[in-house]
Amino acid sequence: MIDRARIDLGGYIVGRIENSGRIFEMLMDPEKAWEAKKLIREEINTRLKAGKKKSRLTVDELLNDRKIDLELIFESFTVFEDLRRGKKATDGDMEALFNTTDGMTIAGHILLDGEIHWTKAQRVEEKEKKLKQIITIISKNAINPQNKKPHPHQRIEKAIEEANVKIDLMRNAEEQVDDVVKSIRAIIPIRIEQVEMAIKIPTAFTAKGYNIVAQYVQIKKEEWQSDGAWVAVVSLPAGLQMELIDKLNKLTHGRVQTKILKT
Repeated sequence: MIDRARIDLGGYIVGRIENSGRIFEMLMDPEKAWEAKKLIREEINTRLKAGKKKSRLTVDELLNDRKIDLELIFESFTVFEDLRRGKKATDGDMEALFNTTDGMTIAGHILLDGEIHWTKAQRVEEKEKKLKQIITIISKNAINPQNKKPHPHQRIEKAIEEANVKIDLMRNAEEQVDDVVKSIRAIIPIRIEQVEMAIKIPTAFTAKGYNIVAQYVQIKKEEWQSDGAWVAVVSLPAGLQMELIDKLNKLTHGRVQTKILKT
């Protein structure tokens, strides 16, 4: 009888927030909620990179964000204590926890800080995307310390699988790289490190060559020689050195000069 009394959610999902033993639930569109959470995470990451002290969004900021439309995300602004049984939250409980009975404001709290039950397909898609990002970052920034060469993508992916690494869907890829590297170190020899390299690009290729180099490295010293050649000492992730050298060799037809100074 209890199951028959439950509300059919159709294609919607439940957003829930719990505080002081009280539960508040609202009905959400899964795709639009997923996109909104990604926008929120991107904004937080942007604020962190900019060095802002307060990276967290407030409910007021969310309500005034033109990129996020709560009316499209939430099926309605009715707040429930138990949504599946159709039991609405009381005004007293809402006032006690949120100082308001306004459903849109409470919807903002749920979207920012609540628990959202994603669909299985969404979780699988996001996990695969984040895993690829992590593997790419590791392959570009880490090497095998035994031969000083980067690991192939497939080897890193296999090591992550063997180490049973859990990918956190709510953290960005960059934040998880160090933890993943620590976890797979028992499976494969791996180390994240920078290398210093001296580069000399002949006069005829300096413009395009400089643009290529700038995409990969931090330039520590540079000098334009009397014949127009560009000479520099650069620092770059160890896993990118071969890719950079290969591109410069193709551009200059093998006339670029490179030398590893230290690792």
